[in-house]
Amino acid sequence: YCLVSQSLQNSAYNSMNNAGVDMSNVEFVTGSTDSYWTRDYGPWWVVDGNDEVGVVDFTYNRPRPNDNQAPSKMSDYLDTPYFATDMVAAGGNYMTDGIGMSAATHIAYTENNECNTNNESSIPLPGCNYIDDIMNDYYGINQYHVVADPNDEYIDHIDCWGKFLSPEKLLVRSVPSNHPQYNEIEDIVSYFESVLNSHGESWEIFRVYTPNDQPYTNSLILNNKIFVPTINSSWDDDALNSYQEAMPGYEVLGFTGSWEATDALHCRAKGIPDTQMLQIFHNPLNDQDSPSNYYQVEAIIDDLSGSGLIPDELNIFWWTNEMEEMEEIILDVCEQDIPDCYYGLIPGQYSDTEIKYYIQAIDFSGKIARLPMAGYFPFNVVGGLFNELGDINMDENINVLDVVLTVSYVLGVGNLSDYQIQLSDLNNDTIVNILDIILIVNMILEN
Repeated sequence: YCLVSQSLQNSAYNSMNNAGVDMSNVEFVTGSTDSYWTRDYGPWWVVDGNDEVGVVDFTYNRPRPNDNQAPSKMSDYLDTPYFATDMVAAGGNYMTDGIGMSAATHIAYTENNECNTNNESSIPLPGCNYIDDIMNDYYGINQYHVVADPNDEYIDHIDCWGKFLSPEKLLVRSVPSNHPQYNEIEDIVSYFESVLNSHGESWEIFRVYTPNDQPYTNSLILNNKIFVPTINSSWDDDALNSYQEAMPGYEVLGFTGSWEATDALHCRAKGIPDTQMLQIFHNPLNDQDSPSNYYQVEAIIDDLSGSGLIPDELNIFWWTNEMEEMEEIILDVCEQDIPDCYYGLIPGQYSDTEIKYYIQAIDFSGKIARLPMAGYFPFNVVGGLFNELGDINMDENINVLDVVLTVSYVLGVGNLSDYQIQLSDLNNDTIVNILDIILIVNMILEN
C-alpha cells in the first residue's frame, strides 16, 4: 500500500515500475502528505474483543496535519474500525511484543501535558497514569517500559537504539567503551536484564555493533524476512550476522539508502495487517534439566476470519539433528478451560539432544499461519528412557494396545516415533521385529 498525494501518484508509479516492482501487487491510497516518515504517523493496529482488526489513533507529535490524518485514511481505505485517543506520540517511539508489553523513550510522557515528569533521565521514568491508562484501555498494554533515551539525540525514538524481535528477544545497539553514550546504552541493557518479558521470563538480549552510530536497529521485520539498513560500512556484514544469529531461519537482507542515524528503513515503512489473519501465540519451551516422558507445547490459535480451524491441520512439526526427517503431531484441545488453547506432546528422548519445532495452523478460509514465521524454536533436553520398555503408547501400562502398535509397525501399516521405536526394541538389537513382539506378549502374560 502506497500512501501518496494524488498529484504525485504517477511519479510514484513510474518510480516503482522502473525499479521492477510487480505493480499488480501495489495499491495506492491517495491523500495529501507532508513527509515520508510513515512509521511515525502511520496507524497503530489492535485486535479488539470482537476479533476485529482496527486502528487506534493518536496525535502525531509534529505540526504536519496531512500526515496526522494518515491513520484515518488507512482505516477508511481498508474499512476497519477506527478509534482515537487524546495522546501525543510517534510510531518510531513505539515498540510492542503484541501480547501486552510496550516500550518507549521518555517523550511518551514528556510530550503529553497531562504528565508531570520532572526526571527525563531515569530508567525507568516514574509512571504517568494518564498515558498508562490510555495504553491499557485502548492498546491492551499492561506493562509499559518508558526509559530515558540513551542516544541523547533530538528525535528520542526507541527504534534508533532498540527493537523487539519477538516476545522473547530484544535487540539493542552496542558501542565501544569510549563512545560518549556507552554508559547510557549499557544502563538500558541492565534495565531490561532486570525485568521479565510477557511470559514472566528473562529477556534474551542480542547486540548489534554500531561504533559510528550506524542505524542497524532501524530495521523492518516483514513476514519471514528482515530488512536491515546498511551504509557500505565495514560493520555491515557483522550487523546482518547479528540478526541471523538472533533469528535463525529468517532471510536477512541488507539495503543501502540515504540512511542517517535517526532516519532509516524502519522510519519510512509501516506494516499493514491481514484483517482476516490466523494468529498463533506460544511461549517457547526452555532447555530441560531432567529427563521427561514428553514435552508439552501449548498455543493459543485464533482465526480472525471466523471460518473455523481445521482440526487435523493444527500441528507441531519437530525434529532433532539425529532424525532423518521431521515428525508431525496433531494438536488437541487443552484440558483446562482456556479459549482457543491447543496442546501437543513432543516425546522424550533417549539421549541428550536439541529439539527443534514450529507450530502450524490452517483454517477453513485457507489461511495458513506458522510460528515462528521462519526457522524454529530450539530447546535442549536431557536424555533418558523414562518409560518402561514395552510401553509403546506411553500410558504407563503394558497391554494389548502396545502389541497392536508394534505389530502395525512391523507390518508397515503403522508409524512409531523414534522414541516409541526405542521402547519397542526390547532385545536391544536396534531392530523392531517379531522377536520384540513375542517379548512384549510374554511380559503381558507374566503380569
